[in-house]
Amino acid sequence: MSEPADLIAAGASGLHPSDDLAGARRAAERAGWRIVDLDTSAGQDKAHFLQVCRQAFQLPDWFGGNWDALADSLSDVRDRPGTLVLWRGAGGLDASVREIAAEIFAERADRSHDTLPAFLVLVGGRENTRRTMNDL
Repeated sequence: MSEPADLIAAGASGLHPSDDLAGARRAAERAGWRIVDLDTSAGQDKAHFLQVCRQAFQLPDWFGGNWDALADSLSDVRDRPGTLVLWRGAGGLDASVREIAAEIFAERADRSHDTLPAFLVLVGGRENTRRTMNDL
């Protein structure tokens, strides 16, 4: 069950590669999920990534602009039945930024099994052939 529509129908959480972000968007819209477009393709560093997250997730003004603040803020993402993050441009980020971001997203997804609604991050894979989801 790794097709985006199947993951959404099952209320799955996690971090997965996908070549069908448009199909995932349609499935999430039908299911009533919140959709977050996260396009990090215009930059490479931590500051850029965090700024894009602030805008995409509509984080509050007090957002601290650091990794801990992002992890804390994602705990407040509680849209039901779930949140779908369509992440484009991950391959263009510095490796360390990509790794930490993926870890934070995975931790939030893992918490969905306990007390929080589904949190599914799909990473588009075609925009940068130098790096793949395996680099996360």
